[in-house]
Amino acid sequence: MNRIPSTLVAGVLTSVVLLPVIAIALLVRGIALLISHLARAIEPTYVSWRDLMTYDPLLGWKPRPNLNAHYYADNDDIFSLVTDKEGWPGRCSIEEADIVTIGDSFTFGYGISSAQAFFSLDSSLRIKPVGAPGYSMVHGVRLIEQLGSRLRGRRVLWMVYLENDLQDNLVPNMRHYRAPFLRPLADRSGWEIVSDHISPEPWTASQTTSRLTMLAAFCVPGRIADRSYSACEWLLQRANALCQEHGAQLAVMSVPHRALLTEEGCSQLAALSPAPEHFDPSLPDQRIGAACNRLEIPFVAGRDVFTYTDYKEREGIHWNSRGHRRMSELLVQIEQTAFSLASVDSKFHTSALAGFQPRAK
Repeated sequence: MNRIPSTLVAGVLTSVVLLPVIAIALLVRGIALLISHLARAIEPTYVSWRDLMTYDPLLGWKPRPNLNAHYYADNDDIFSLVTDKEGWPGRCSIEEADIVTIGDSFTFGYGISSAQAFFSLDSSLRIKPVGAPGYSMVHGVRLIEQLGSRLRGRRVLWMVYLENDLQDNLVPNMRHYRAPFLRPLADRSGWEIVSDHISPEPWTASQTTSRLTMLAAFCVPGRIADRSYSACEWLLQRANALCQEHGAQLAVMSVPHRALLTEEGCSQLAALSPAPEHFDPSLPDQRIGAACNRLEIPFVAGRDVFTYTDYKEREGIHWNSRGHRRMSELLVQIEQTAFSLASVDSKFHTSALAGFQPRAK
């Protein structure tokens, strides 16, 4: 009688044992594929950054008008965006607004759906955001110039992001986009806005220093900080004069990078600075606040308002829904105080928010 080889028996037994494992693996794989297909079916079609922006001969770029689309925010998620016929988000027009906010991606509401952004949360206050990701303070002045008399009777809140605005004021590009920038006059008596290089052609000529490295330098007294704050004050003066000319009231708010809101973040920035022993995280607010004080512009120091938890954890730059709620509450308080300059603090114009509860220290 022939004997069945032991290797054959072992193979059969192994196959029998592995069958449930293989079946489970195939089932898991099938479920994963099903979920992937369902996700693609449910997930909205989204556009790229370039599809959101269009060339502008004054600003370099601006949001496309009449958008109603979804976009993918870097290192984050997909969000919906609605813009008006001029390319700005928000549910009201400039002429209907109580407050017009000027600025960059924070003003634009980048990284959150338009319906959940600060300018959409309180129906009692009409807020019109005018800004776009990547805009510097030079863009802010250009926007105020462009809006002109349309700002009459409005309150204008200029949101200055400390991580990159002070640096971007002095460079001719934002990545491949050409941007208006400031340069010193030949006799060093002041500054001028340069925009004759702006065109649809991509900018490829220069690279800028790391934003966090520059932010660290702005927190240390020295020539780098002095040059940047001098340019900043010139822009503040220009914007304030324009608002006064057109019957609008200007206020300024700094928007801190979240690293400025924790001891650990400040320690990391200090290590990047040219003089760690002189690092002061409040220096940007001190210098911008002092300039606003000289110009009699109400100023709100963002480090007194926002907390680390108001920022996206994964993306790490922009406000989350909590941050947008805090900004909405802040704007209501600003409107109630009517940008008052009464009892102005000698250091910052935080008295413009006398009733607003600052963040816990």
